[in-house]
Amino acid sequence: MNPKINLAALEEVDLTNCDREPIHISGHIQPHGVLIAVREPQLEILQLSENVPDLLGVDPKSAIGQDLSLFFDEIELEKLKCCLLNENLKSVNPIKLSVKQIGKSLNFDCILHRWEEILIVELELATTTENISVFSFYHSVRATIAKIQSANNLNSLCQITVEEVRKITKFDRVMIYQFDAEDNGAIIAEDKPESFSSFLGLNYPSSDIPKQARKLYLVNWLRLIPDINYQQVALFPTNNPIANQPLDLSLSVLRSVSRIHIEYLQNMGVTASMSISLIKNQKLWGLIVCHNYMPKYLNYEVRAACEFIGQVMSLELQSKEANEDYEYKLHLKSIQTKIFEDISTSDNLSEVLVKCRQNLLDAVNAQGAVILFGEACYQVGQTPQGKALKYLTEWVKNNLNQEIFYTDSLTKCYPEAEEFKDAASGCLAVEISPIQKIYVLWFRPEVIQTVNWAGNPNKSVKIDADGSDRLSPRKSFDLWKENVKCKSLPWKKYEIDAALEMKKAMINIVLRQTEKLAKLNIALQSSIAREREKATNLNTAMQALKRTQTQLVQSERMSSLGQLVAAVASEVNNPINFIYGNLSHANEYSQILISLLDLYQQHYPSAVPEIQAELEAAELEFLVEDLPKLLGSMKVGANRIREIVQSLQNFSRIDESEIKPVDIHDGLDSTLLILSNRLKPKADRPTIHLIKEYGSLPLVECYAVQINQVFINLLANAIDAIEEAFVNNNLSQHGEWDTALVKAGKIRIVTEVGVGVKSAIVRIMDNGWGMTEAVYQQIFEPFFTTKPVGKGAGIGLAISHEIVVEKHGGKLTCISAPGQGTEFIVEIPLSQTHKQLIVDS
Repeated sequence: MNPKINLAALEEVDLTNCDREPIHISGHIQPHGVLIAVREPQLEILQLSENVPDLLGVDPKSAIGQDLSLFFDEIELEKLKCCLLNENLKSVNPIKLSVKQIGKSLNFDCILHRWEEILIVELELATTTENISVFSFYHSVRATIAKIQSANNLNSLCQITVEEVRKITKFDRVMIYQFDAEDNGAIIAEDKPESFSSFLGLNYPSSDIPKQARKLYLVNWLRLIPDINYQQVALFPTNNPIANQPLDLSLSVLRSVSRIHIEYLQNMGVTASMSISLIKNQKLWGLIVCHNYMPKYLNYEVRAACEFIGQVMSLELQSKEANEDYEYKLHLKSIQTKIFEDISTSDNLSEVLVKCRQNLLDAVNAQGAVILFGEACYQVGQTPQGKALKYLTEWVKNNLNQEIFYTDSLTKCYPEAEEFKDAASGCLAVEISPIQKIYVLWFRPEVIQTVNWAGNPNKSVKIDADGSDRLSPRKSFDLWKENVKCKSLPWKKYEIDAALEMKKAMINIVLRQTEKLAKLNIALQSSIAREREKATNLNTAMQALKRTQTQLVQSERMSSLGQLVAAVASEVNNPINFIYGNLSHANEYSQILISLLDLYQQHYPSAVPEIQAELEAAELEFLVEDLPKLLGSMKVGANRIREIVQSLQNFSRIDESEIKPVDIHDGLDSTLLILSNRLKPKADRPTIHLIKEYGSLPLVECYAVQINQVFINLLANAIDAIEEAFVNNNLSQHGEWDTALVKAGKIRIVTEVGVGVKSAIVRIMDNGWGMTEAVYQQIFEPFFTTKPVGKGAGIGLAISHEIVVEKHGGKLTCISAPGQGTEFIVEIPLSQTHKQLIVDS
């Protein structure tokens, strides 16, 4: 029966003492060796264990400040110094050194390592006097390694390993712990005498191995405790003189054992233990754990062989785990292939994912899935419903801070999941595109499991001598069963990998579709030049890539307008020059003809009746008087046409692509000429009045055509604003113009020199209705427009801003409010030397 735990009582005490215990700086060692902390290169003794008198015959206090010659003669000391030349001290361990005491000589295994600026020397009594050679070491473990590498699967690998380690070490029991995602350990292999009860299949909670101990297992592969009933030995002095704090013993083989761990082993009835780390992908996968019920010491050579076995097994873990469920993996891979084929041949990712929804479930062995595309949500199989699903998906979006999220106990991180545990106790989620808000979530239902624990996994609270609370290791390791709820089957690594593979494939599809859109856009751009009649369709397609197309669209328009204006000007210029040039000749010829008529009248005053009748019908006197006036009017008209043509040519400046000094007023006047027809009265509005207040401006260095482009955009917008105001508000009920409003349509243009005579300023003001704050914030964004479809593309102000600010280093600002009209202020540097000053100001 599973007893209930009083969680309220446990919450009242601090249950973190295991994780807080500083086991790496305990300040003590086990007594089967001595430890000496040394400063290099002088080999000055900084600290040493207080059992030095027993093994080396020296008082600890008198040894501080002396060098290692206190313990070793010249030959032994030279041997040690040679080994210290190696950067990797582990490769020379153990060093066989002898210490001569009065009347006897002791042989030690010297084990070296460095920690920051300190050399740590550990001495254990040697069981042999010669170093084991690499060749001998290889032969001692060759058969074992061959057996390990021949294992067909993970179970076989683990079983062979425990049998071989027990054979080498002669420990009573050897086991392999495997840790799960929550760091709980399960015994998956065991070798022991037949008379011993089996621990195989038992589970041990993560709290059995505190966090700091797990870190040390990653640093130090092997940990030996020959006798848990030892009396620990303190270091003298307590703090290291260099750091003025306890010596870090993370890499020490003699480091003392946590009192909580000692109590834990005593409760199990274990007297000696050894653990070997199993590390996979730089994470602690598990441990080879050896127990003995009597004290047991292993020399360094045997420990090195065991450590090597642990390292070899760690290398084998990846390949052996990959072979597990091989057929199932092939099945998942075939499903993935089908999904990838469907995705790769489709132009719509959402449609194909919904189409292959069953394969989407099978690809990760899920019972339900949700596909999110923006605000659209597609459900497949067994999923949460309604608001519960909405809140869950929002939570996943906000908490998906890595490339994948998965859990087999969703309630642990999202307690609200308990209400739909039958559909989603497990969750696996990937983010495809945060910009397009594409996510895929898979679900697994609750599977109630019975877990066999080695005793009650909930540690009890014990009162220390000082009255403080601390966790106490459980004393009973009898079988204790627990029903685990709100958990699904765990997500296997290759199922998680399958989700990641699908994520990558989907991202590639999204990128490929984006690339296709980009290529289509290039094709559409080319089509603009060939087929102007398709401009509307092309404009719609180009909105997908707003900023990259804005400049191209507007420059194409201005180029076309400039070419048209230049062509018209060129075509009109020749005949008007011909007419204008011949008017003087026509005037001269008419005067000659009039003079001849006067002579005929003087010499032949009486004409024949037929001529007299024709003269009266033709009103000769009127013709003679009116013909010079007519020719004069024709000359005035021809001259006006020549001025218009000159203005058109000035606006287009088709041959001026470089920066050059320009008269801004010429550009404004040419632009106004182009737009003059739009200022005239129309059926839905009266005349728009133009007020020009030109100041005295010097020539401005700029791209003339581009600046004219800015003027035509701003003036056209001003006319549009006034027309919109008239159309919406200025007609009376009888369709007649309100006298006060007839005068309201005004555009005012003011030019002036900027502060410090470094820039030219052009202000273009209209008295339309102005803009709201929401519109004002977006006016320079490409393709933003408030005009109806077909009336504007929303690129004029964006391109004007780019021309003024980016091309000329100037400023383009706007002042507007509802009912107050709009003012655009263009500030252009007079020369390129002033450009940076305008930008930085």
